[in-house]
Order: sequence, then structure tokens, then C-alpha cells
Amino acid sequence: MLLIKTSSTIKRLLQNIRRFHASKIFREYDGPGKTTVDIININKTPELSDTKQRNSIKSCLPIGFTLSDASLLLGPIAVLNGTFFSWNVGSTNDINEETLSLFTVLYPVLDVLVLGLETKCEYSRIREIREILRKYNIKSEISEVQQACGIYNFLANDGRYVAAGLIPPISERFNTHRRLSIENAEAKKLTDQ
Repeated sequence: MLLIKTSSTIKRLLQNIRRFHASKIFREYDGPGKTTVDIININKTPELSDTKQRNSIKSCLPIGFTLSDASLLLGPIAVLNGTFFSWNVGSTNDINEETLSLFTVLYPVLDVLVLGLETKCEYSRIREIREILRKYNIKSEISEVQQACGIYNFLANDGRYVAAGLIPPISERFNTHRRLSIENAEAKKLTDQ
């Protein structure tokens, strides 16, 4: 009995669907209440469009950074939305909540903050920096500066809302001299004992 009632209901539904499907739409509706969609990542103004070439970081030097337009930036830099600023830090040890405040006050919150450190750093120091950024709900990528430049370039060209804090790498000559002086001091300490 139930099967017979549902089969007649199904037949009526199929007939209505056929009638609806066969109808033609002569023109689109253009009156009040029309639903519109704006695509956010396509800008209509030429000065805001992504068609203009962005500067990317071409190389890291012990004194600063070279950009794709052949300009040289000296010292540590902060990069926000393709704009380059001088960042007042001397080394990884100078990174704290105050020096990161440049990135924490941005609205909307960054997709990713890329930090490029001048040398390999202890994990405990990286963890301290991540804790500061986590307090402000900022995702971070912290690595050596050569890798960080590549990560920043990739994310910026991908259209992500990304910023970077980059400290120039320590030159190999300085790093070798420093390593030798530390080894000599340790050797002297061992021979003194």
C-alpha cells in the first residue's frame, strides 16, 4: 500500500521536473534584490592590482640584501606587503616582544611571519620567539636567512599576506675567526687545568 502511494508521488515529481527543465530562460534578472558576487583577490584599481611586478629579495650579503631591481638594502630589514623598512635589531638575541611589535600591530593578522636569523640558533631561543608570536596569534616560520628569503619570496608571489624580519648572515670569514677564537679559548682553558 505504501509502495503504491509513493510511486504515484514519484510520477508527479518526475512530470514536474520535466516541465521545469523544459522551460527556457529568456534573459537574466537585472532588478532589485539581484544577488551579486565580488571576488576579493582581483582588484579593479590598477595601483592595487597584482599585475605590477613586486620586488623580491635576490640575495643575502653580510652587509644587507639585494633586491630584484638591483637596489641594495643595508642591515636588518622588515618587509611588509612589498615595502622594505630598516629593522632595528643587531642579532637574534635582540629579538623580543618590543622589536616584534612592528608585526604584532598589523590588522588583519598576518598569514605568516617569516623570520630569517643570521646563524643557526638554539631551539630554546626559537621557542621563546614563537611563544611571543603565538600570544598574538601570528603563525611563524623561523629559519636561517638564506632559506627565509626564499620562503618569503614564494609566499609573497603566491599572494599571501606575509611579512618578514631578516637579519643579514654573518660572513664566513667572521664566523671562521669567531669559531677559531672560541676553540683556542677552550683549548687554553683545557691546558690551564
